[in-house]
Amino acid sequence: MSGLYSALFSMAFTSVAWFAKCGAVGGALAGGVLGYLLIARVLRAQGAVPQRIAVRRTAGVCCLIWGLVLPPVFAGAGFLWGLSHGLGNVVAGPLSTAVRATVDTWMSRANGLRTSVLGRYPLAKRLSEGELATVVRATPEWISEVLGRTEVAALQQKAEDALVPAPVVAFMRGEFETLGAGRRHRAWLAPAIEGLRARARGAASDWPTMQETIESMVAPSVFEGAASSICTRAWRYIWKMVLGALLVSAALAGALRLLWRLPVPAPAPAPVDRIDG
Repeated sequence: MSGLYSALFSMAFTSVAWFAKCGAVGGALAGGVLGYLLIARVLRAQGAVPQRIAVRRTAGVCCLIWGLVLPPVFAGAGFLWGLSHGLGNVVAGPLSTAVRATVDTWMSRANGLRTSVLGRYPLAKRLSEGELATVVRATPEWISEVLGRTEVAALQQKAEDALVPAPVVAFMRGEFETLGAGRRHRAWLAPAIEGLRARARGAASDWPTMQETIESMVAPSVFEGAASSICTRAWRYIWKMVLGALLVSAALAGALRLLWRLPVPAPAPAPVDRIDG
């Protein structure tokens, strides 16, 4: 997750960070409204029925915790939501364009594929199912090597939508490197691979070529799936933040409600002065 954190943090200083700003403002408002409702409920209950001093102090601590915890936590969750959406837009937009342009450039070079396993096959060769499996395993690693070249930085400057931060490129490079090493499976690449395998199982005239295989693995749909995966992974941490704050708030509200139900001890009778006759 360190690569994803670095990529998300880098998005906070780009022109597309307005998603994060809107998310933070919306989250802070939601947390503030929730905290206000809880505090208002406590104040009404305190005014309706006299409570012991210990209960009043406990209620004050609960109100303080709600006011200090809920708005920042919800603002942080909204900020993370905005960063993940901004990162997803960059991955599916300018980064996707930059990667495809870089891959096309390297495939057109005479030595672009010779340094890897992909150099065994010409670009126009149609791949059988066994050959396709070899290429599918080697292509992510080759793409990660290509993303480390200096051409990517030049292509970033030409992106029309936004400048792609270097940590975002490093994040996607790490994703492809992880896939190439076989350490992890990414669902966003599975549809492209399954489509290629379906063609390889059919007639020989319909087998995917080497070039088609590489292009399919950097197709726009692949990066759109990667963008959706980023948002999904971010949502897991957002739910943990929000759910944790809600559970703490509910526990405090439940404990305070139990304290309110305890009978208030009757005040001691005032002493009666005797008048000796």
